Amino acid sequence: MTDKKKDAVDNFIDFILSDDSPLGPEDEANVQMVRSAIEQAEMKLAKSRLERARAGAFSGNMSSSVSNLDMERAKRLFDRAKAGDTTTGLTLAARFGDGSMDGDLEAILEDLAELEDEDKDSDEN
Repeated sequence: MTDKKKDAVDNFIDFILSDDSPLGPEDEANVQMVRSAIEQAEMKLAKSRLERARAGAFSGNMSSSVSNLDMERAKRLFDRAKAGDTTTGLTLAARFGDGSMDGDLEAILEDLAELEDEDKDSDEN
């Protein structure tokens, strides 16, 4: 919004707040200008939120610092849980669709390895 428009909107808001008289037909252009400014602000806010969400999703997809050893340990833990071993401390959620989760397996293993690292770090502190 240009400074001229900002000043006009500010003046109009001051007018509304300072005067008890109702708005008339002559104020329609100012009312529309305020509505447009609000719509533009809402659009900018929505775009900003979308960009932050995209940035977060992108950073979440970046490869982590999980080592191959951690991934192997996580795979063994996952296999035990999948086989029904209740001592793993894991609960596997049911999935809908074709029943396959092979595409998600690597992400699941990375998450498990990261959780094990976090548990190990908290146990050391």
